[in-house]
Amino acid sequence: MVDTTEIAATGQAHEAIHCLTIPLHEETVLLPNAAIAEIVAYIEPASIEGGPDWFLGNVSWRETQVPLISFEAISGKDVANAKKNSRIAILNTLNGNTKVPYVGILSQGIPSIALVQEEGIEEPSEQESRIAVGATINVGGVEVLIPNIDELEQQLQGLKM
Repeated sequence: MVDTTEIAATGQAHEAIHCLTIPLHEETVLLPNAAIAEIVAYIEPASIEGGPDWFLGNVSWRETQVPLISFEAISGKDVANAKKNSRIAILNTLNGNTKVPYVGILSQGIPSIALVQEEGIEEPSEQESRIAVGATINVGGVEVLIPNIDELEQQLQGLKM
């Protein structure tokens, strides 16, 4: 990750993407700012019976019911429970789907701003194939997951919410 004070001091701004890192239980998700509608305090979801373990229920956000997921669980890791500092990252879906216009991801802490430049990205030597993970990359020495929002949307469409 690039130190923004360095860019301000040198006046050299390279092509960069403004992102947020979203801490999960044992991993970190990286998303461009444009993919995130809002970060909100934890809201207890209205549970839906018979759903998969990764579907935590629906939360009410701006008069819209938003499905809340555990990204760890949908991508094959253990289900994380909400903690005291949990937040919800409300993501924009990409296909204009009126049934699933947003997806909420349970964050296990406060997301932080990251300015990501191409030369600061490394691909790990091994890519583990996981549902809803578009890629795993190293940014500034930290391994982060890039979610596949289309796949999240498709997984949610198959549920009766």
